[in-house]
Amino acid sequence: MVKNKKGGSGHKKMARKNVRPAFVSRKLRKPEDPLEIYGRITAVHGGGHADVYCQDKKTRLLVIRGKFKGRNKRGNIIKHNSIVLVGLRDWEVVHPKKKQKVDLIYVYNENNLEELKKINHVQSILSENQRKIIDTDSPFEITHKEDNTEEEVVISSKVNKKIQETKNDDIGEFDGIDFDDI
Repeated sequence: MVKNKKGGSGHKKMARKNVRPAFVSRKLRKPEDPLEIYGRITAVHGGGHADVYCQDKKTRLLVIRGKFKGRNKRGNIIKHNSIVLVGLRDWEVVHPKKKQKVDLIYVYNENNLEELKKINHVQSILSENQRKIIDTDSPFEITHKEDNTEEEVVISSKVNKKIQETKNDDIGEFDGIDFDDI
């Protein structure tokens, strides 16, 4: 057992026996069963629950199992807009007014995103994500081209004239103060 020299509760969980390598290239996990589908986290409620927008365009309640909590949470960060693999519950009877529950099977990290974009089901989820990011009610318009209106041209020409006038003025001359009178 590793000796805890620093003390406190945070140091024991970072002991060498508990720390796994940070960047291990894992093979991309794909659905192995018809009940496994891709989803995107839309809201995290806490208490091991989140909302998931699935590839079949339904929003379901995600149940985060103990495998993804606690110490194992370090490599499986579940946040808004992250892509996950979920398992449908075919054995569960769902009340019509409630959301269907799904179980979390796998959390994809940022490195796997390029490989996931090639899959058609994930494409539909990502395109929905991009549509939601664009805010149409924003008062600002973001464009890549520069538009110089006549007002901006007039203002910039006035500023340039002022700059030229100050350069032409002789800074060494002071008309208002006579040093002999002092």
